[in-house]
Amino acid sequence: MTDIIWLALLCFVALIVLGPRKLPEGVEALWLSLTNLRRSQQNLEPLDLEPAREDWRRQGSPIAGIVQFLYSVTEHLVELRYRAIKAGLALIAASAVSMLFTGKVMEILVRPAGDLKPIFLRPTELFFTYFKVALMVGVLLALPYLIFQLLAFVAPAMENPKEKSYFRNLVFFGTVPGTIFFLAGVTFCYVVMLPFALGYLKSFGANIAEPQWTIASYISFVLTFMLGMGLVFETPLVMYVAARMGLMSARKYISYWRYAVVLIFVVAAVVTPTPDPFNLLLVATPLLMLYGLGILLSRFA
Repeated sequence: MTDIIWLALLCFVALIVLGPRKLPEGVEALWLSLTNLRRSQQNLEPLDLEPAREDWRRQGSPIAGIVQFLYSVTEHLVELRYRAIKAGLALIAASAVSMLFTGKVMEILVRPAGDLKPIFLRPTELFFTYFKVALMVGVLLALPYLIFQLLAFVAPAMENPKEKSYFRNLVFFGTVPGTIFFLAGVTFCYVVMLPFALGYLKSFGANIAEPQWTIASYISFVLTFMLGMGLVFETPLVMYVAARMGLMSARKYISYWRYAVVLIFVVAAVVTPTPDPFNLLLVATPLLMLYGLGILLSRFA
């Protein structure tokens, strides 16, 4: 997941720096450099751009299709670049503001660990973790504006009334209610789940080894756990929107309850950071309640 995020960020940076019209040329130049690097390792002569293009087409390389696609969506990329620049500036500003209280946020995140104080093993570990938390807080502060820029980019593609209706449902239920359910999941994770999970992990094998967690791994664990629970708490809204669009109904949800229970326990096993059944039930129980809430909301779709 981290690699995908960094790849997406790299693509956005390339789009902003190179521009939509030069992005295909940049992709070709980068791929040509990689191709010639592999050829040099095989003691082969380097290729120029035109012979390389013929070689890519002959071998069925996906780069030819990617470059052709980038050329065909240049106008859309111009608009995307405009929105990305505005979103990036908002994120930078929000992250700068968040640094004023990032220390307090880190103290709050460390609090569920109780008397176990995290350590850092590298000189820069705490420094980079601090800025990682500042960036995450900045994303939360700028999230409404980021969502607005995303929706403003997508809106012109909604042409017929049915697509516009779907889009309005997505906008309405993906902003305020979505934020409320997400914050409810994060709060539930912080107040209920984290103390139990961290307590279990601290006591597990305590007679064999003493727990000493680094600040980077601890913050990463807590943020991932809270993010996962926040997303899981969006389940009722997803069910409602699916029913609103006519893809599902309350009756169908009820008829699939057995499959839902199995899926919920699978998701709970994935989300739960500990293998004990108590924490598994601690996650599965609210998920079952959320599924019931989703069925109730679907009746009004």
